[in-house]
Amino acid sequence: MNKIKIDMQLNAKDIWLFSMYHSNRGFLLIFNVLFTAVMYYYMITSWNKIDTPRKILFLVLANMFLIIQPAMLYLKSAKQARSEAIRAGLSLEMNDEGIVVSSKGESVDFKWESGFRSRIVPGIIIIYVDAVRGYLLPDRYTKENKDKIVAVLKEKTRVSFL
Repeated sequence: MNKIKIDMQLNAKDIWLFSMYHSNRGFLLIFNVLFTAVMYYYMITSWNKIDTPRKILFLVLANMFLIIQPAMLYLKSAKQARSEAIRAGLSLEMNDEGIVVSSKGESVDFKWESGFRSRIVPGIIIIYVDAVRGYLLPDRYTKENKDKIVAVLKEKTRVSFL
């Protein structure tokens, strides 16, 4: 395999996409959709029968997962994007042995044998190097090498698609 090197700097949108993905998947997504549908149904069918404070409460609850949660996650992502660690950017290199991640003159080497997972979702590739740490590869940095990167990840990691 040839080396694939990607120099990148994440922005608030990249972190927000990752946060939205983790906040709205599996059972959480099912719950969010059902909760929102039930709240809208109840609000529409009983709008003329309930008082103003309850109307406000139902509006807030019905829009919790459609507007409020994404907005809060974006504000959190924007704050993270302003942090020194994110603004410094990072370089990710894939080679035959594994992945080397470099930032601010320091580098960490992760071997393929350690059992990576990766997830390919619209707009971003997530490479999990352990149970806690993952690296984001936004599409704008992988456009010319995306097929090659996906092929390497399929060969070397457990890949799942959204």
